[in-house]
Amino acid sequence: MSNEIIGNAADLSERLQKAEDGETILISGQFGTVSIKGLRMKRGVTVASAKPGSAHFERIEIRSCANITLSGLSCWPLSPVTKSKAKQYLITADSKSENIEVTNSLFRGRADSDDHTHWSKDDWQAAKIGAVFLQGPRGIIRNNAAIGVNFGFNVIGHSSEIFENTVFGFSGDGLRVAADNCVVIGNRVSDAVGIDKNHPDGFQAFKRKGTLSGLVVKDNTILEWTIRPDNPLRTRLQGLSLHDGPYENVVVRDNSVSCSSPNGIRLTRVINLDVTGNRVRHADGKRGNAPRLIVANCSGRIVVEDNQAEKFVLPKTVAGRRNAEPNYTQPY
Repeated sequence: MSNEIIGNAADLSERLQKAEDGETILISGQFGTVSIKGLRMKRGVTVASAKPGSAHFERIEIRSCANITLSGLSCWPLSPVTKSKAKQYLITADSKSENIEVTNSLFRGRADSDDHTHWSKDDWQAAKIGAVFLQGPRGIIRNNAAIGVNFGFNVIGHSSEIFENTVFGFSGDGLRVAADNCVVIGNRVSDAVGIDKNHPDGFQAFKRKGTLSGLVVKDNTILEWTIRPDNPLRTRLQGLSLHDGPYENVVVRDNSVSCSSPNGIRLTRVINLDVTGNRVRHADGKRGNAPRLIVANCSGRIVVEDNQAEKFVLPKTVAGRRNAEPNYTQPY
């Protein structure tokens, strides 16, 4: 690691072209929009803020790269986001990029996203950008925060991880997975708003073609609403969603969901499913038929045990064991 601290985008691009395998490049300053292309080191290259948050980017685009870690960055637009039919993200890595890790970084829809509880619908539209979208295999999104964004953290490459991140205030989905053998562990997603036809999910998994296999969703907390109760943009959040299928070999364990949608945890068309120790409750403490833990059109080995929900919708062949009503005295 060199003691030199890079301070602008041009110098960073030049430094990356000369990078040595296993090197850490320290940065600080304003970098705008940066593209990283064709950087493939066996032991990798790390681009890290010299001090946490001291390096600001508007966007980062990674193409045909391997083994790159981005650490300690701050990312948000400095002007309103241009409208686009395509979903936009602050950091993207294409499908030809593998082993990309984004860690310990902060993402905002715009600079004042801490105040998103007072944003209007127009404010949300002007900040309609997601945090991180990794499209290649073995992507890692770890210990980041996204505040006032459209979509939060999204992986569509196999064997990827979304681990211990926070999404606070979002208008799309909090977390998304669309590939095999991925893990989603220890994340916190809260405060969804409705600004368009999208219906927010805390977590959603699907695959465009074929069966999505080998998914583990564990120890996540998904909360529909935690802030000012009179916000007119509050929407009904779907908690943890496997809507489309088919899926295979799925573990959903020890997650906590608070929402007002009937779909607290919804799992459909899964072969071999373990649903254990999850807690599903109504965001406003209402007893009744929602939210539900739903297991539908599933087959193979199905375990549904030690969960809480206002209502359970299970196949007739699955009795379930030790499932109960929510205990609202226990905090999430």
